[in-house]
Amino acid sequence: MKNNKLLYGLIFIVSLLVTNTIIFVTNTEFTVAKWINIAFLNLAIIILLIFSIMSNKKEYTFMSYFRLPIVATYSTITFILSALLIMFNMSNVTFTIVVQVLLLGLFVIAISLNTMSNNSARDDMQKDKTNYSKITDMSKKMEIILASIKDRDLYRKIEKAYDDIKNANVTTKSDTNQIDSELWQAIDLIQNNVQNSDTSVIDQQVSKIHDLTVQRNKM
Repeated sequence: MKNNKLLYGLIFIVSLLVTNTIIFVTNTEFTVAKWINIAFLNLAIIILLIFSIMSNKKEYTFMSYFRLPIVATYSTITFILSALLIMFNMSNVTFTIVVQVLLLGLFVIAISLNTMSNNSARDDMQKDKTNYSKITDMSKKMEIILASIKDRDLYRKIEKAYDDIKNANVTTKSDTNQIDSELWQAIDLIQNNVQNSDTSVIDQQVSKIHDLTVQRNKM
């Protein structure tokens, strides 16, 4: 990673050096409009390189595949437009500012919308991952309980609760913490009453687990 940073730094320096050398060697007259275009041309290079570096960082990996096309499009269009305006000695300051600011504004809006969308998607993925972990842990606890049961009828009763939990949705739109807490309580009660074969309590908790999972799946 350290070597990559050095390479990116080298690319950054060389790109700016080559670009500005060509500009200042091939131009003798510098108007206000030309300076503006030079500034935005350099900005296009800087933005592209910054986002390229960011895309290699772990915290930005999720977003890099969606951001880079936007960044590459803006940087390419701005670079080419600025180069053409410099080449053809565009002297209209108003036109130059309007075009460059418009492109930059569209870029900022696109990146902002993309970031909000990606953040929302990442939060949903994290929530699904958490829900999956909860359901997996509950299922494993039920498997342990089932493994300790010798009575066939009792096994079938608790197996229904196990199936309900195992097949519970991991993708939910609402917070399931309260229901998950109640599910854990029901599982613990089943485990505590398996040894003394208190079927009345077990029946109640099996029924409760079914109702809770149905409610949870609707969330």
